[in-house]
Amino acid sequence: MNNSGDIAETLSGLERQVFLAVRHAGQAQVNDVLARLADDGRDLAYTTVMTVLVRLWEKGYVIRQKKGKAYLYATRDQAEIAGEIGGRVVRDALERYGAGALTGLVQTLTPEQRAIVVRLLAEGAPGAGADGGSTDA
Repeated sequence: MNNSGDIAETLSGLERQVFLAVRHAGQAQVNDVLARLADDGRDLAYTTVMTVLVRLWEKGYVIRQKKGKAYLYATRDQAEIAGEIGGRVVRDALERYGAGALTGLVQTLTPEQRAIVVRLLAEGAPGAGADGGSTDA
């Protein structure tokens, strides 16, 4: 798979436009995104843009912080988003298909990708013991 793609391409039309407007601004409130989209010829309702921003936040594409009565949104780093999406896909596959999904994943990895997995496992996952299992004795 090509690692040089823009993560915005994984989003549908309106989500992509809102995401790109926030990324272009660096940080943006709903009104900022509305203005940017209006400049691009998209006349949308405030609630539409707000809903899309909430969905992007729920999906992990943007972060937000309270600023007064509104939220200030910023896009997450592309690697963070990819990690979130990849983790979600693997968790879903494991829940649905069990260990067979993990076996299938490992069998498709290149030697370079396997080395990354080995390094990540050696570093330990957050909340797991050094062996990757429970910390209970």
